[in-house]
Amino acid sequence: MVNWTLAAVMSVHVLMAVLWTGGYLVTGMVVLPAARRNDAPEFALDVLDSLKWFAFGGILVMGASGGAALWYLYDNNLPEGGRGTAIVAMMTLYGVFALTSLWAWYETKSAREAGVRELPTRLQMAFRTNSLVATLLVLDAALIGYGV
Repeated sequence: MVNWTLAAVMSVHVLMAVLWTGGYLVTGMVVLPAARRNDAPEFALDVLDSLKWFAFGGILVMGASGGAALWYLYDNNLPEGGRGTAIVAMMTLYGVFALTSLWAWYETKSAREAGVRELPTRLQMAFRTNSLVATLLVLDAALIGYGV
């Protein structure tokens, strides 16, 4: 029998994960290089500013829905073995992703206030770091879903 509460919580979790990680992957791999090639830092800063809402929303929604799923599925006790380890890795990566998202937002805000003519290296590194962490989150989610 389908538990609709759990299905709704996991749907919200997965939807936010797709928006959050996908937004940072596309930005880090497509928008930033295109802005640098076309000398359009203002366009890139506009895109990066819009991502801050995904970052803030992702931090709140992913934390709440992931915590609710953990509470419901495992009665707030992590499973033993590889699955538990993969879940701890997921929570750790989520925390790192939250911090790097805030870092990227801060660098975007600083670049806009400075009126830059080209994207600062620190800003590019923040979004590349987010892309790396997003990729690790997707790989860990696949491991949890299919491997352990």
